[in-house]
Amino acid sequence: MQQKKGFLDLLTQNLSSMRLTVLLFLTLAVCSIMGTLLPQGTSLEELQGHYGPSLSWWIDTVGLNDLYRTGWFRTLLLLLCLNLIICTTQRLPKTLKLLQHRDEQISPEKLEKFNCHTEITTPRPLDAARTQLTEVISEAFAPLQPLQGSDAFCAVAERGRWSRLMVYIIHFSVLVILLGALLGSLFGFKGFMNLSEGEASDEVLLTMGKDPVMLPFQVRCDDFNVSFYDNGAPKEYRSDLTILDKGQEVLKQSIRVNDPLSYQGVTFYQASYGSMLKQVEIEIQDRDAGTAYKLTLPYREVVSIPGTHDEIEVMQYQENFSNFGQAAAIVLLREGEQPSGSWILVDMPEFHGNRIQNYRIKVLNIEKGHYTGLQVKRDPGVWFVYIGFIVMLMGIGMTFYTSHRKLWVWASPSKSGKNTTTVLIAGKTNKNSLAFEQEFNHLCARLQSDLNPK
Repeated sequence: MQQKKGFLDLLTQNLSSMRLTVLLFLTLAVCSIMGTLLPQGTSLEELQGHYGPSLSWWIDTVGLNDLYRTGWFRTLLLLLCLNLIICTTQRLPKTLKLLQHRDEQISPEKLEKFNCHTEITTPRPLDAARTQLTEVISEAFAPLQPLQGSDAFCAVAERGRWSRLMVYIIHFSVLVILLGALLGSLFGFKGFMNLSEGEASDEVLLTMGKDPVMLPFQVRCDDFNVSFYDNGAPKEYRSDLTILDKGQEVLKQSIRVNDPLSYQGVTFYQASYGSMLKQVEIEIQDRDAGTAYKLTLPYREVVSIPGTHDEIEVMQYQENFSNFGQAAAIVLLREGEQPSGSWILVDMPEFHGNRIQNYRIKVLNIEKGHYTGLQVKRDPGVWFVYIGFIVMLMGIGMTFYTSHRKLWVWASPSKSGKNTTTVLIAGKTNKNSLAFEQEFNHLCARLQSDLNPK
């Protein structure tokens, strides 16, 4: 009576299925294509602008805009790892047993059953024939190893025995690549930093609204330069960066597009640039008190209004506010009241809306500076991926260009006379049988010529 398989047996059987391997490979391939075509790290607002609300909701829910960090994609990678490990552990012992097998005895009846076999009769005695066979086969094919325990001369020659293990080298390389992908997905990150000239920071802003990553060191932008073509398009932009580790300058390097800086596994790419507000010089009139002051407001720094308990701050700046030109968002902070603010038009100083409560504000001057936009990336698994691909290419090359080829030789004095010898040669290979057959026929022709000299 057939025993019912337990849960673990059924699970192992399903995980070792070749169909599962093909399904996982195809699914990962399709997902990777989608992840390549769809920009990763795109916010829901950006998706809605490109694809509309319904399709954007579906993309964001499934996580296609951050595909490689989703739980289901990591689960697929883990399943493929388990599938390869179980397949390898089930098949490797059989392969090792096959490699350890050694022929003990061979017979003419057995050799005649091979597709590749040839019988040669030579007028030479057995000892002379054996010497000639050993020399030719060892030179043209592989060393001939005699077998013991037979009255006739029996020997085996083989090469490429270990080629049967190449498939497991490929399995290992795939596991290394998957390990690198999982390490990058779990412990890596991709974000950006905007640094103005002279500013240092250790905060990397991530996409998808995640918490920022704090680096164990700081990056400072010492200088930023941009050159333009005659038509005004940017030609090249360069950032001079300094790495500050524990307050000490440890590395200085200029980066350009496709020429990044790397430190402690974190890579900084030149991605963008722009203008940012540094400070605003204003004239503020208190219509109630009849006083006026000139103030310099550093960007996002609170400044007290003289003679009052009020404070004022520049919160935002736009180059073209609703087609009215430059505008600065200024906020008034008054004790006991909610903050109040307004957009102050720079190019229209007499605009009636340039006021906040009892203060009329006129922008006298704006000082701007450049900032550099850096894409920041850390992928601790990238070297595993590189090594895995190198091992895979080597394994694939050796798998296709090597094979396990084996020859059997049996020689015995002929029944027709003591000075003649009958030689039976057979061979087989585990792949590329046509090439082996040509090689076998060429070797037999050579032995026929050497054993029967004219």
